[in-house]
Amino acid sequence: MPSGYGGDGDPDALYRPGRRDLLKLLGVGAAAGLAGCSSSGNQSEEAGASATTTARSGGSTTDYVSASSVDASSLNWISIADATSGGFIGLTMDATWVITPEQEIFPLWADISTDDGRVYEVQLRENLRWGAGYGQMTADDWVYMIQEVFQDPDNWSGYPNADDWVRNGEPIPVEKTGDRSFTLSLPEVDPSFPFKPVLWGQNCMPQGILEKYAPSGDVEGLRQDEEVNTLAYTGNLGPYSYERWDRESQFVVTRNDEYYMRELAQNGDLDFAGIDGVDQSFAEAWTEAPTFDRRIVRVIKEESARLGALRNGDVTTAGVPPNKANQFQDLEDVYLNVTPQPFVSVLAYNQRANGWRPFRRKAVRQALGHAVDKQAIAESIYRGYAQVAQTMQPKWTKWYVDDQITNYGVGENYGPEVTRRLLAEALSGTEYSYDGDVLKNGAGEQVTLSLYFDQGQDTERTTAEFIAQEFQKNAGIRVEIRPTSSFIEKFATNSPPEGTEAEWTAGQFNGGPRDVSTSPEPWDMSVNLGFNTYPYTPTSSSAFFQERGGINYYGYVPERDIVGLYEEASRTVDEEERRRLLGQAFGYINEEQPFGFVTMTSAISGYRSEVVGPIEDFASGWDSQTWYFE
Repeated sequence: MPSGYGGDGDPDALYRPGRRDLLKLLGVGAAAGLAGCSSSGNQSEEAGASATTTARSGGSTTDYVSASSVDASSLNWISIADATSGGFIGLTMDATWVITPEQEIFPLWADISTDDGRVYEVQLRENLRWGAGYGQMTADDWVYMIQEVFQDPDNWSGYPNADDWVRNGEPIPVEKTGDRSFTLSLPEVDPSFPFKPVLWGQNCMPQGILEKYAPSGDVEGLRQDEEVNTLAYTGNLGPYSYERWDRESQFVVTRNDEYYMRELAQNGDLDFAGIDGVDQSFAEAWTEAPTFDRRIVRVIKEESARLGALRNGDVTTAGVPPNKANQFQDLEDVYLNVTPQPFVSVLAYNQRANGWRPFRRKAVRQALGHAVDKQAIAESIYRGYAQVAQTMQPKWTKWYVDDQITNYGVGENYGPEVTRRLLAEALSGTEYSYDGDVLKNGAGEQVTLSLYFDQGQDTERTTAEFIAQEFQKNAGIRVEIRPTSSFIEKFATNSPPEGTEAEWTAGQFNGGPRDVSTSPEPWDMSVNLGFNTYPYTPTSSSAFFQERGGINYYGYVPERDIVGLYEEASRTVDEEERRRLLGQAFGYINEEQPFGFVTMTSAISGYRSEVVGPIEDFASGWDSQTWYFE
């Protein structure tokens, strides 16, 4: 029986060989309790849904409206790295697979299997159809995209996750094995590969679009492509179809009557056998999916306006800041969902040429780690809906090792004396020195740094204000806080000056060496982007700690071989040894302080009470296509 066929020989029933062996290799059981993470990072408005087979109120025909504080940056998913853009696109396209609350792979477009933890086969569903005349989704689409876009040595498209497709300096071999199947051959065993964001949650684009631009590396052509910018190619691949995008106002999609999952469910071809926590009767939930006529994302920048819209029923869901959660706890019309999430809030330091140069010194970053009272942020600003963060992993996961960690900003590692003493030592031999309690530059002026936060995010503003006060009080540094509604475009995106060619590039968020590639506008610090810690597969965060990493917009150059430890841990089957290696890696990250770790927060979302589906779990959103109004 060839791989990709079910036990009854039906090619529509995805065969799932090696699933139990895969989980055993991974060291994860169905009830392991290890927190997961959202593939898109969209942890608020798109939070999860529980399996249900209840009748859908006669097939409710209503609008589901989400409130967002910021607009998307692009609908070209190949070049984006922000959760908002991913959330817009995700309404029109599913992806390969998602992870259930029981930490099982739930196939959407595809399933994955392995016999040895090294060679993995991906099997696509048969009824996947592109729009705009591109026909059936096939293995050719995937192989072409992987080889000509993701693995292109020059990364012509600016794909931010290109590093995921390279092992030991070489592209991961990919081979077509059938019209709807292909294999990836890893150089070494990697038992956690299916749970990594290499293919988990991965989108695709038709070969017919990509081959117009890949041969010549025409990134501008891809950016301006009409079919890309209107998502015309998404066909039956997602629950909704693109209607319009009114910039800075709203994004609107309509129910996709040709949705492939509904088609499979109605034909009796959905097979969930062998997936823990998912009963075969769950297929009934997909026979009407999606249940809403339209999904609308409204851009409402002001926090008070977003919360007012939720309270008044003008939107279905909105994120709720911790300091406002108590206002909704007793409302009958609103359900408050508090969901653990894997994103760490950081104080990013711009170590590129248009930032404060001393940030490049590890000792300076370490000294500044003593300047901010993290416990006060977690308890007072986040009202207890957060924990202090010290490295690239939540303290409650099994990968965190206490004896490798310095607890910056807590107890004896917080305050003016220790901060100024360490900062003075770190800046010895430079133009900077203390005049009393004030840090001054070579011109005798107080050091003044900028700190950016997202406009309309009151909690971010409060955090920024607190950090500014702490820097002044404990480090003698003046901080100017500045709101922005376009941080990604103006500050995170960077490139060499016009007419200058960098020796390498890792995409739009890391256009080259930090002395060459800079953002359009200068900046020193920011608190508006959180980073995914990937609790399922911690080594997936490696791009944050590589000089040539695709997300390294801040220009960090590591002193320790963090990525080397990640790679060794990734190919280690023995869980205790993997824990030791990861503990060492997280210790190095804590020591290097590539950015200031602040808090691990919970995602707090308010939903109108008639919404049926949200659950309080890391896997929130894994089956949100089946949500409905009661």
